[in-house]
Parts: sequence; C-alpha cells; structure tokens
Amino acid sequence: MRTENPAMCEWANRMEYERWTQHKDGGRRYGHMTTNISECVNSVLKGTRNLPVTSLVKSTYLRLAELFVVRGQTAEAQLGSGHRFSQAVVKAIERNLKESRCFTVTVFDRHHLDYTVADTTPTGKFSLGSYRVSLRDRTCDCGYFQALHYPCCHALACCAQSRLDWATYVDEVYIMSEVFKVYEMSFSPCIPEGLWPPYDGPTVIPDPGMRRAREGRPRSTRIRNNMDEADTSRPKRCGLCRQPGHTRRVCPQRGSTSGM
Repeated sequence: MRTENPAMCEWANRMEYERWTQHKDGGRRYGHMTTNISECVNSVLKGTRNLPVTSLVKSTYLRLAELFVVRGQTAEAQLGSGHRFSQAVVKAIERNLKESRCFTVTVFDRHHLDYTVADTTPTGKFSLGSYRVSLRDRTCDCGYFQALHYPCCHALACCAQSRLDWATYVDEVYIMSEVFKVYEMSFSPCIPEGLWPPYDGPTVIPDPGMRRAREGRPRSTRIRNNMDEADTSRPKRCGLCRQPGHTRRVCPQRGSTSGM
C-alpha cells in the first residue's frame, strides 16, 4: 500500500488498528471484518429500497418478522435433533480436524495446558513452522483461535494429544441453544391502516426533482479500483460449455443442450 499510494497508507495509519485489522480487534468481531453481514440484509430488502418511507418501514418489519419465524423454526429443529453447535462451526471444526493430523505436538506445561505445535513434512524430517498454543488462555500464534473463538487446527491437535474435549473451547455464541435465543423474540401484526389514530402533524410533499429516472440504467456511485480491471492474460470462456474461443451465443453445444 505504501508503494502504490503513500497518501492512502498515511490515511489508514491515522485510524486505530483495531478498527481495520483482524489481529488487533481483540476478537470482538468473531472473524467478521467485512460488510458481508450488511450486504445480506441489503439483499433481503433489495426489492423495497425504492418504496415510500411508510411502505419501506412496513415491508422491512414484515420481512424481518418472516425471517425470524423461519430461522427460529430452523434453529429449534436443529436443537431438537441433537445438534450442539451451528452448522458453520461444525464444518469448520471438521476441516480443522483433518489438518490437525499432520502436526507434532509437544506438551510444555500439562497444568497450564501450554503446547508447541510443529507442522512437519510428510516424511517428518524437518518442520515447516511452529506455533505456541495455550488452551487455558484460548490463544494460538496463528491468531485464528482468539479471533474466531473456536479451536483452530493447532488447538485441536493439542486437545487430541491431552485427550481433552475440544467442544469445551468453543465459544457459547456458537451453541444452538444460544442461537435459538436470538430468534425467540416475537413480532406483533401491523395495525391496519383503517384503524390508525388521526394524524395532526405536518404534511410532507416529496420533491419530484429528486426522483430517480425511470428509463436507463442508474449511474453507479461506487469507487472503482484495480479489482474492477479485467485480466487480459486470462482467456475468456464460454458461459455454457466453459471452453475458450467462443461465447454462449455461438456455442456449438447450444443446439444439443436445447434439445435435451
């Protein structure tokens, strides 16, 4: 960043590191350092963004009420079927368990549960890297244990070495009973418009000049960077057969697939 744009680097350094770097956030974000969560809500409410204010609020309220019912039923069903943790954590733990099988663990303090974990080659002749793990403090030099609040592959190797249950080191926010509590809140049905109390406040008239044009594609206000530039060295492939040299419109497989 300093080489490409020194001014941008200086601007970033004026901010506190815990606001934009994962290893400095103290684990408060549980690994969420992007706006993906906001984008999920944005996609759910995408069809209501251009509605009037009253309709926008009503649609948002009804959509959230519907989602809470569906997600609550899903969480309750998983809880009733014996699932202890959320599916996202279960998949991550399964992936970490596979990676933990190729580590060499050394116990340094069995009372304080301090270890070193060495990533060795398949032949075991030399180490590719070493990490310090503290199960008591729930920390690992890789940073994932304290950032995500569930055991990384190095911590799982230490649990296997000492015959400890890795589930005790998973944060309670991933437990299905805690997830179900999020969706326990209920929504009341909206009052029909005919039963609203009389309104004596000011009348708001929208400015027609600020209305979005009905024709044409809206102008994008997003700031583009080098990620938006096309890679000229990468050959374009057909969207149908994924072969280079032609497009979907003139694909030789187009006729064969349409007849199926």
